[in-house]
Amino acid sequence: MKNILLFLILLQLATYTSYAQEHETEHDIELGHEEGEHFHRHQIGAMIGHAHIYQGSHAEGKKWLVVPMVSLNYNYWINKTWGIGLHTDFILETYEVHEEGEDGEIEILERELPIAPALMAAYKPGEHFTFMLGVGEEFAKEEDLFLIRGEVEYSLELPNAFELGAAVGYDVRFDAYDSWVLALGVSKMF
Repeated sequence: MKNILLFLILLQLATYTSYAQEHETEHDIELGHEEGEHFHRHQIGAMIGHAHIYQGSHAEGKKWLVVPMVSLNYNYWINKTWGIGLHTDFILETYEVHEEGEDGEIEILERELPIAPALMAAYKPGEHFTFMLGVGEEFAKEEDLFLIRGEVEYSLELPNAFELGAAVGYDVRFDAYDSWVLALGVSKMF
């Protein structure tokens, strides 16, 4: 059921994006964009970094596991301040999460190359920072986990509508584990 719901949300996003492209020129005129100033609505990018996975509290204290990851991101900018997007994280290793239960017994959750797409809302109040919040699901062979993702990105404009960005994000997986990500990447606006 969760997979069907996610598919319907993505289908709705694709339909909205197609409709918006047909009316982009009319909408730019309504918003008062000059002909010389072109507003790029679409942004596609890739980031590489590390996911820091919370291993729980143990006798030695809190433990974090660090694994490599890549992220493929698509954003559709409604205007210069607000956007929606699909951000998909790919963990490049199989790992185990060890957490001590309340009864003192260690529980092990194995994750084999999980993929975690999330539908994100983006807010860009100025020129460089973007704040994002969204929901998604982490898919792995063992089981799927619902997540909430928060992300902050700092970006610099490059020539030819490219952007260089650095991001920090935090994922909360209910009844499982949390992780945070530190990543660098590049994106193209069109």
